[in-house]
Amino acid sequence: MRVQIRSLQYGRALASLAVLAQHSLVATTAFVGRPPGMVEAIAGRGFLGVDFFFVLSGFIIMHAHMHDARSIEAAARYFTKRLRRIYVPYLPVSVAMIGVYLLFPSLSRGNRDWGMVTSLTLLPTDAQPALVVAWTLIHEVMFYAIFSLYYFVRHFRLLITSWALAIIAIWSSGATFSAPAVSYLFSPLNLEFIVGVASAYAFSRLATRWWPFLVCSGLISIVLFLTIAEPDTYRVWFGISLAPVITGAALLERSRSFKPMRWLLVLGNASYAIYLVHDPVVSVFIRGSAVLHSWVLSLSLCIAAGIAFGIVYHFIIEKPAIRIVSSWSSKERVPPGVSGRVGPTGL
Repeated sequence: MRVQIRSLQYGRALASLAVLAQHSLVATTAFVGRPPGMVEAIAGRGFLGVDFFFVLSGFIIMHAHMHDARSIEAAARYFTKRLRRIYVPYLPVSVAMIGVYLLFPSLSRGNRDWGMVTSLTLLPTDAQPALVVAWTLIHEVMFYAIFSLYYFVRHFRLLITSWALAIIAIWSSGATFSAPAVSYLFSPLNLEFIVGVASAYAFSRLATRWWPFLVCSGLISIVLFLTIAEPDTYRVWFGISLAPVITGAALLERSRSFKPMRWLLVLGNASYAIYLVHDPVVSVFIRGSAVLHSWVLSLSLCIAAGIAFGIVYHFIIEKPAIRIVSSWSSKERVPPGVSGRVGPTGL
């Protein structure tokens, strides 16, 4: 996207903090003790931040690429950007976790049935990735592959609608698949990517006056979900409810000028880094804070450490690495005698 939609970044920040809080709660409960019921009820639903990320991924990809040319060259550029964005920050963390599990097989969760191929490629296999949260990235990579058909299939909307109907039919029937790739392909969570794509399309067509209706309808659906549904079982309901909220917030931002909340933008920009590093960071800090025998201090310390290390990883590793890899793919051959320096207005 040429212009950043700040409301999406704010949402990314809150989603990453929600996931961090949930994992910190799990660690605190295991090593220190259970927090009070209200804290457990709120932080325990932090896993729903993943559903926001899935909807947002569909929105961003459609919003950023809906006007791309339908060509092999455009598809190649799309794949290069998407895979670079996901793998460059991910691989250092994954390789580090593989090394830790190989050196210390008795470490907590080290005896999980993790697989080298899945950990390095994010391709679905019978084994889990070494990095616990990377199962969501397997969904992301599969969605990237599905969306690439946008460049080659004339009636892409019909294709993606058929995919959604097939997922709903299989989900309703209770059918399961032994092949991991097929299970990922028809997972109900893919409906969240699809509604994200639909939301981006709606954002490009709707007038800004629609934002109150969209936001209110989405929030009502979310309240109903939180009131009457089992969060883990019906989490797709939550994801689908987020779609009109995201669209409405983006329309509101398009119609009015708001002063940016810079601290929240920093967290939003660093949200992927926080998501990647927080689980191993929490695993380390909970062991140190357990001696304090206070769930408040342990939970707070884990959350603070996850944020701090995520921001550091974003600025020290993620941004420079992506910039370097991007420069490799953007270099062009310059004819002899012609300077390769870009002028002041060059991007």
